[in-house]
Amino acid sequence: MKFTESLSLVIPVYNERNNVETAVNHCTKILQKEFEDFEIILVNDGSTDGTAEVMEALAKKNECIHFLNNIINLNQGISIQRGFSVAKKNFVMHNGIDFPLAIEHIPSLIEKMIECDVLVIERKFSSGYSILRHITSIGNRFLRRLLFPILSKEIRDMNFTQIYRRTTLKKIMPLAKSPAFTTPEMILKAKLCGLRVKSILADYHPRETGKGAFGKPHDILWTIYDMFRFRVKSLKNLY
Repeated sequence: MKFTESLSLVIPVYNERNNVETAVNHCTKILQKEFEDFEIILVNDGSTDGTAEVMEALAKKNECIHFLNNIINLNQGISIQRGFSVAKKNFVMHNGIDFPLAIEHIPSLIEKMIECDVLVIERKFSSGYSILRHITSIGNRFLRRLLFPILSKEIRDMNFTQIYRRTTLKKIMPLAKSPAFTTPEMILKAKLCGLRVKSILADYHPRETGKGAFGKPHDILWTIYDMFRFRVKSLKNLY
């Protein structure tokens, strides 16, 4: 039996021309089998390799696929927020085009949403990361716990993926635009707003081709700025 609850899946994409069509077709096939109503929101983040044209063609062929285009590369944080802002279904989540969270796992995770407003999905492990990525991830978690010890309690991984009730998104959309603090700020704000936040472990699937674009010095400094800004504003009770 198909899920009667509807799903918006946001997928930010950057320079994935060789992978995007196969990945989206795979995703669409599974969601059609599991959900009565869903949409896939593809956000091209300033790709320069023809990815945008492939995604636009996919959207024209399938009414369940929507295409958003960043003319320049704005990074994952902003791309996710753009997708969230136009989502129309009951539950909203994001995933990478390489599906670090397997699409097949989404239905069982949606079932957990009966008990919460935000479901934080944490990686069971993070193999496939470079040494630099491991170091920056450890530093990110340490600084977040230092600045937000109570709000960060019991949730280690805020940078994998999450599922949100669409009705809560307006309350928790972040000021952060950095790729590494966009979703953590949303989770922390959800806790501040008294929303029901739960976490669950799930398998992580490292990408088999290409490589990610995170961990650059600019991204690290951007994330630190967003963290301290949120700390100051949360102390002033502006959220």
